[in-house]
Amino acid sequence: MKFPQRLGQAILLVLAVPFIANAAVPAAKVTLITGRGTASASASGIRALAKSDPVYSGEIVHSSANSYIDLFFTDGGYFLLRPNSRFQVVDFADHSGAATPAAPKPVVPAAVPAAPAPAAAASTPAPAAPPAAGIASVTPPLLATQQDTQNGASHAFFSLLKGGFRSISGLIGKINHDEYQVTTPVATIGVRGTDYLVVICDASCATDPEIVAALPPGTNPIGGIVATVYAHSIVVDDAGGSVTLLEGQYLLVLPDGTNILLPIEPHFLHVDPTPNPATCAG
Repeated sequence: MKFPQRLGQAILLVLAVPFIANAAVPAAKVTLITGRGTASASASGIRALAKSDPVYSGEIVHSSANSYIDLFFTDGGYFLLRPNSRFQVVDFADHSGAATPAAPKPVVPAAVPAAPAPAAAASTPAPAAPPAAGIASVTPPLLATQQDTQNGASHAFFSLLKGGFRSISGLIGKINHDEYQVTTPVATIGVRGTDYLVVICDASCATDPEIVAALPPGTNPIGGIVATVYAHSIVVDDAGGSVTLLEGQYLLVLPDGTNILLPIEPHFLHVDPTPNPATCAG
């Protein structure tokens, strides 16, 4: 009889459906692209990217010359890739459910069927407290807490292969600190709910006057990274130790793991700033 065989095939198909569906769930979508960009994976080849295209876990996103690509992730995080960058979504899984914003645009509340309320007088918000002064310091490894793990298996692992990015971490980076990580050729970066930038040092970086002035004799920064923080902090782990980088600080990590705090913003970043990815998204 062929009935048992067909039944077995049907059961296997039903069991496979969740895995097929999960594999097709986008990790992010392109909210802005200026110029050209591609996404590639070993199983699916290379495809050109356009605005609103999905990007999947495992794919490598490449931005061409003079091209920016802004990625909005399902947990509410952003990565804005600088020109000539290669960035891999190594392993991304978002199980945060309703906590995830559906789109980068603000949600407009539904109208209430009642007489319109008089316009509220504008109020001046209290000024934000100034960031605490401090310097980069060696810190112990990040430890998970009960709050860190409340989202279960949600995780976000990325890799910067070339170029640079500015990122605003989403829900995973804000809650599951140990489940968020960005690797670079010389360091691994963790966050605590932040807005930060990382650039792999190339020729324009290596000849920057601020970089050159900070270099120990006989060292070459090419292949290292420059990082800065616009809000909160990041933790940079490399061969030289674990460094906490605070808001407004600039860190140069050399290829051998030497960590150097720069006194001011490098010139190459000042003349070619990377916009806020949350506000430049279309």
